[in-house]
Amino acid sequence: MYYSAEMPQSIALPPRHFWRRLAAFALDIIVFQAAILIAVHYISKTFSEGSHFADKASMECAEGVPDQLARRIETGWPLKTNELRTNEICEMRQFGLGKQRYLQITVLIEPWDYVTPTQVLTIPVDADDNPLSKTIPAYSDLISGTANTALIALTFACFSANGRRTFGKAVFFLRVQWIDGEGPDFGIALKREILKFSPNLLLSAAIFAISLFPVYPTQNFDALLGMFHGGYIPSNDGTIGFYVLWAIAAMAWWLVPFMVWQGQTFYDRICACEVVSA
Repeated sequence: MYYSAEMPQSIALPPRHFWRRLAAFALDIIVFQAAILIAVHYISKTFSEGSHFADKASMECAEGVPDQLARRIETGWPLKTNELRTNEICEMRQFGLGKQRYLQITVLIEPWDYVTPTQVLTIPVDADDNPLSKTIPAYSDLISGTANTALIALTFACFSANGRRTFGKAVFFLRVQWIDGEGPDFGIALKREILKFSPNLLLSAAIFAISLFPVYPTQNFDALLGMFHGGYIPSNDGTIGFYVLWAIAAMAWWLVPFMVWQGQTFYDRICACEVVSA
């Protein structure tokens, strides 16, 4: 009797050129990101020194604060014999928000090396150098992160639409095709790339959302001085945990489909595309 239909089948899924796709993607990211950075650098050079574009990410700090504020700092946060403090007023320009001023207090603890903890208190101030009890939304990070992701996605789409290939896919003999066997048009290619880089967009949005919450346990300046005098050092454990969580979510978005849908990613499945050998 013939039992071939009942014989166990292999559960191994085809890799769908996983390593070639990964290498091509890494090569494309390096090339496109370098091109974007070079273009932005040369564009910024065409503007005058005082232009808004040229100053969109500038940061300048000057040591020294008004006497009244210096006395307030000394009273609320007196130094110990093994400590050294610098007080600075920093000015930063955020795209679309103009200039923002910060008070930055840095206390070094002897022996003043890279191992000894350093306490840094940064808080916004008004035009008269009075500390403000408010948060500063990170609009510049949101705009720059979104713009960079959009440029990357647009570049990938331009090089993937209508039968074209990115530099990395050409090197590793790959191409993107639609369900009809032809290359996707620009609209489909752009949708695919936006979905591909959606974790980056979510990261920019999440960083902006985090900036809306207070950085310190209290926004009262005198209370903060007392806390830092008592040895308080802000922890970055939450920030590290957030990036780890994002990395896991991004890897799940990009890699899990290779195990579930025989190598077809989420964005390929949604856009009815696949990556094949050229």
